[in-house]
Amino acid sequence: MSGGPKVLMDELLCAGRRVKLYRRTVEYGGEIFYRDLVAFGEAVVVVPVREDGKILFVEQWRASFNRWIVELPAGRVEPGEDPLESAKRELEEETGFQAGIWEPLGRFSVAPGYSDEILNFFLARDLKYVGQHPEKGEVLRVVEMKPEEYLQRISGDVGDLKSVAGVLLVIAKRIA
Repeated sequence: MSGGPKVLMDELLCAGRRVKLYRRTVEYGGEIFYRDLVAFGEAVVVVPVREDGKILFVEQWRASFNRWIVELPAGRVEPGEDPLESAKRELEEETGFQAGIWEPLGRFSVAPGYSDEILNFFLARDLKYVGQHPEKGEVLRVVEMKPEEYLQRISGDVGDLKSVAGVLLVIAKRIA
């Protein structure tokens, strides 16, 4: 689209190990305004489905909530890494499984109002256990549930939106 807002400058406000916070200066229609931007980049979400229809989740302790959260295997796409390769790496690290069949399910923004993060969703099937090896600092355990069980389990609680989206993508795929 031509004639849109023009980014004049990004000012780094804070940098952590995984994210950066910028103040973006924008000009449009002769006006200057500012937006905060969390820079994260791309990540992957894997929906590993077993032959019996159960999905492999990881119950992971999350520092941001100081509690366990049940979610799909996921992680950041490292610089120079293809999203599919990242998905394969994350599945094996977090669950100990490799998949013989991979299918992309879509790419989605997480929170376009303040973040540049894009999630690449993949369906993984034909699973074979090879051994789990989580990254240092990842505290997790593998749990298996049918999609409906997961949705029921998180009902009335704080659920993980990327995992809900992945489960619903797989449910929709089965119906279509």
